[in-house]
Amino acid sequence: MNEVSTSQIDRPVGKAKVKSALQKAALTLLAERGMSFSIREVAKLARVNHGLVHRHFGSKEALLKVAIAERNEALRLQVQGNSSPMDLTVQGGPATAAILARLILEDATSLIGDHIATKAIVERAALQVVDTDPLTAAHRTALANAIVLGWTVFGEYALQAAGTSRSQEVESALRSMVDSLLNGQAIESIS
Repeated sequence: MNEVSTSQIDRPVGKAKVKSALQKAALTLLAERGMSFSIREVAKLARVNHGLVHRHFGSKEALLKVAIAERNEALRLQVQGNSSPMDLTVQGGPATAAILARLILEDATSLIGDHIATKAIVERAALQVVDTDPLTAAHRTALANAIVLGWTVFGEYALQAAGTSRSQEVESALRSMVDSLLNGQAIESIS
């Protein structure tokens, strides 16, 4: 009788599951360490042979492009389902913001490809912004994204440095700021 080890039970089987495991592992490592990881480390975390990265994607960069594109598509669908950028960081997790921060800091934004989630936010904001507004929907989206991503990456540190902690009031004020920006409300009215 053949005994199956525990490590074999947890391994992804089949092309779709292997590709998904590799993408998840690559994004996890990217969020944690930036671009400083190897294909072997991705494969080890995904619990597959490292040769499968080459077979399914060709290179680390190609793997990351596909993984990031799929994450962006999921975020775009959430935006079209009326999610606020605040909700996207909750659903995408801090890892999404960390991935973006790492790519920007390491000058690897070419891996992002098309900014479909941000374009969806701009399209939604454009329905709310009047033509006489000095801030376009794109400006408002950029500001909202910067606030949300900055808070997601640096919020805990900023609170700690200020000698305070996270509260419902802080989260509510942040959501109000972002929603006001994207709903075309005057910046002065944000409280």
